[in-house]
Amino acid sequence: MKPVEPRPAATIVLIRRAAPNFEALLLERPQAARFAPGAFVFPGGAVDVDDSASTWGQRLPPVGEQVACAAALRELFEETGILPAGSVEPDGEAIGKARQGLLDGRNLFSTLAERMDWDFSGAPIAYFARWITPRTVAMRFDTRFFLLLIEDGDPTSVSVTDEHVSSIWIPPDRALQKSGAGELPLLFPTRKTLERLAGFKSRKEAFHSLREKTVEPILPKLDLRRNPERPLMPGDKGYEEAF
Repeated sequence: MKPVEPRPAATIVLIRRAAPNFEALLLERPQAARFAPGAFVFPGGAVDVDDSASTWGQRLPPVGEQVACAAALRELFEETGILPAGSVEPDGEAIGKARQGLLDGRNLFSTLAERMDWDFSGAPIAYFARWITPRTVAMRFDTRFFLLLIEDGDPTSVSVTDEHVSSIWIPPDRALQKSGAGELPLLFPTRKTLERLAGFKSRKEAFHSLREKTVEPILPKLDLRRNPERPLMPGDKGYEEAF
């Protein structure tokens, strides 16, 4: 059977300072969700037509993959209420109404950015990974991963929508421990990303290191005959034979 064409998507990994190192933001998916039920995920979702609007112009940071970057910022705002725009006025009510209009489908993110003069060009964002769902999975995504550094003093309170059950800020190593104990369900790319982050001593070290890396697409495979539950990475034994 011909594989399903993966849908373009974007994910944004937020990290903030916390003792002794740093924490990442994870959102809990509902058990009834069609995609990743019950899993803890980074904010993100599918790319929309509006994410490629010419309005974005110079409003985005020069990280490459501009359409996916706009999608990641939009999904972040929709799912958490966090808006890392340098020129945002401190009017929580206006921002809240803008977000609700976006969620209701009455507003476009690009239109809001232009009307309210939201400028993301100075936001500390790095494009650092690209994951493609295995060919044998029915719902596939081609997802660009962005790292966003939350500066000291930036708002980090999270207001989730019905799309998620809860949110947590957690150190990457602690998230991996809880996942290993069966207490924190993680998707494979989420776990591998947390493993990558756990190797850094600070959020700034993670940001500066990851933004310098060349991004190559990662396509895990599933060995449906031997162990369909364990994704194989390039270089793993049996990867070339798996589909």
